[in-house]
Amino acid sequence: MSGVRVMATFVGGWGHAEPLIPLADLARRRGHHVTFVGQAAVVGRLATLGFDAEVVGPDTLTTAPKPLVPVDRANERRVMRDHFVAEFGRYRARRLGALFDRDRPGLIVCDEVDVGSVVAAEGRGIPSVTVSVLAAGLLMSPSNVGDAWSALRTEHALGPDPTGERLGGDLAIVPHPRGLRSPLAPPPPTMRFVRPPILDELTATTGRARPLVYVTVGTVFNLESGDLLDRLIGAMNIVSEAEDVDVVVTTGPDVDASALPRPGARVRVEAFRPQRELLSSCRAVVCHAGSGTLAASLACGVPVVLLPLGADQPDNADRCAELGVGVELDPLTATPDDIAAATREVVGAASYRSAARAVATGAAMQPAIDSLPALVELLGRRGPSDGLAR
Repeated sequence: MSGVRVMATFVGGWGHAEPLIPLADLARRRGHHVTFVGQAAVVGRLATLGFDAEVVGPDTLTTAPKPLVPVDRANERRVMRDHFVAEFGRYRARRLGALFDRDRPGLIVCDEVDVGSVVAAEGRGIPSVTVSVLAAGLLMSPSNVGDAWSALRTEHALGPDPTGERLGGDLAIVPHPRGLRSPLAPPPPTMRFVRPPILDELTATTGRARPLVYVTVGTVFNLESGDLLDRLIGAMNIVSEAEDVDVVVTTGPDVDASALPRPGARVRVEAFRPQRELLSSCRAVVCHAGSGTLAASLACGVPVVLLPLGADQPDNADRCAELGVGVELDPLTATPDDIAAATREVVGAASYRSAARAVATGAAMQPAIDSLPALVELLGRRGPSDGLAR
């Protein structure tokens, strides 16, 4: 069968785009033509991976540092409901709908927050697959976004859906350990948990003298973390002197590394390192509880120290506390000594490793993405593109 056009759409930053790549790669291997569609600051990176890419906003990312502010859980829920679902959903349903009419894709793949893409696809009879980017799952729960989601659907003559049965499109894929999802966010009937991609991407490390501690605050919140990176490097200087570990700190983009504190002899500061090169040797991950980093760490059985900064990170940290896989600190008040003590506790205590490995065992048993019958059927169909790859 000739390939069809697949459009992979995302509404946020790299953390919304990257989870789509395994499915996009699978579609390419099946002979389909994949085009990524998202904001300007991200699509260039996808183009370097060999994908066609097109810009559709809104552009939400900044390159300017921001001060660290207290987490406001109620505001994070309002942002998801009023901006991502209502405002951005309306904007993207219109813009993506015009793009779908022009290019006639046979399948839409989108991050779970890109609800405008789901609406535009359903209104045109195009099947859609969503990919989870929120590990705990609470921000996109019907109790938070159901009214805004129903209003958006009504604007497009699709009918209300207050229980969120169509939020995940025709198939909702979760590439995170199942244990990470909050019991307060029960999965809808279309949701399928799949084996986390990191488990098949790990790079074996041989000859490493010491285990690692990996430190990151992600690729968006790195610019919203105030002086946290300074304190993290100070903490890791303490840890690397007290424990038989090396440390890798990744700053993310648009951070001036020369302005950061001087790292110790066993502490390496880099803009970016693929997690697949680090996690197989990690004794602990110190991070902001972002879904991508957290899901990969726990899928590999690595316990965590968490300093949640915003978005779904507080929900993820709550779930980690329930699972007993790590320690949470307040990013506003934690001193280098506090962070160092928590890291040493997680590195040294068997209970955290055991709990993280239990999560990893469950994740490893989740089915591979290419074994899902519903997905195999969707990737094997002809769509409005009439089987023509362009």
